Amino acid sequence: MSQPQWGYSSPGWSAQPRWSAQPAWAPQPGGFAPGPQAAAVPQAARRRSPLVLVLLGLTGVTLIALIGLAVVGLTAKPAEVQFANDQYQVPPADPHPPPLPAPKSLDEAKQWTTDNALYQQTTPAPVRCELQPFDVTTADHAQLKSHFETLMGCLVRVWQPPVTAAGFQIYRPTVTIYHTDISTACGSGDESHNAFYCGADQQVYWSDTLGPDLPPPSVNRFPGDEVLAHEFGHAVQGRTGLLLSEQLEAQQATTKSEALLFSRRTETQADCFAGVFLRSVSVSLGLTQNDVAVIQDTFAGFGDDRRNPNAAEGNHGKGATRRYWVTKGLGDGNNGKCNTFSASPDLLH
Repeated sequence: MSQPQWGYSSPGWSAQPRWSAQPAWAPQPGGFAPGPQAAAVPQAARRRSPLVLVLLGLTGVTLIALIGLAVVGLTAKPAEVQFANDQYQVPPADPHPPPLPAPKSLDEAKQWTTDNALYQQTTPAPVRCELQPFDVTTADHAQLKSHFETLMGCLVRVWQPPVTAAGFQIYRPTVTIYHTDISTACGSGDESHNAFYCGADQQVYWSDTLGPDLPPPSVNRFPGDEVLAHEFGHAVQGRTGLLLSEQLEAQQATTKSEALLFSRRTETQADCFAGVFLRSVSVSLGLTQNDVAVIQDTFAGFGDDRRNPNAAEGNHGKGATRRYWVTKGLGDGNNGKCNTFSASPDLLH
């Protein structure tokens, strides 16, 4: 099986980017998964050691992020901790949430992506999450759905305070488990699309074929949860106007490279948001510093360079880049550090 990707499916803008009627970087009907168009990214001459530059430039920040995670108290026992937002009543799954907030102009879109009110908020920690280590490779559809529905409840409990404080509305997505072909509001998909968030219906989808591509339970205790934490990161982007704003901005792109950079800003931000969530529930899940290293390796393993080493650039970010942004999220609850739309392109290879 080809190296899987996870991402969001476009909710659909009527306008197309000026440089192409149907760009090769566009999200496929089932998500940002490898497929004919994803493989069509031109293969250019390899640039001089971009991953080395990223790693050298970001080592200090990464160490700071890890120190921040340790401060949360990974060794504390849940019984000794007073959990944040514990009185909040998590709503049931909502198959028909309100429409996504949409910018009224390109200027507003730029303001929403670079200076979103969400960036001014802090995500609470520690937050209760009653998940148990789970083997996605052996679970049947009912077990997968039950586990991931519980995960969605944890995600909502973590993200409700900052999203609400930013002036937006949170909701709880449904999770659809599928095996081969599936028809969604974002179009038709197949098993190669793995896991995705569909912006058209604001729901989350998981292919049961993704399990074998993830680290085994003996290595990673919560691999599927890390993937769907990324997908819920797209849901957070959707509810705070980031997704539709990014799409409007990307439509102004005049080159494929510029458009791919917008996609990587979106995807790495979802990685960072996943890190924020995992930090918030680290005490409840009993995560250790070894688990942190496994989480970093898991995100790095889904880098564009792991999927297509010969491509000049991709739409999700290379392994070192994805490792960097999930580590940023793991560091502390300040959502402003996940502002990939203001980040230098050097941090988004």
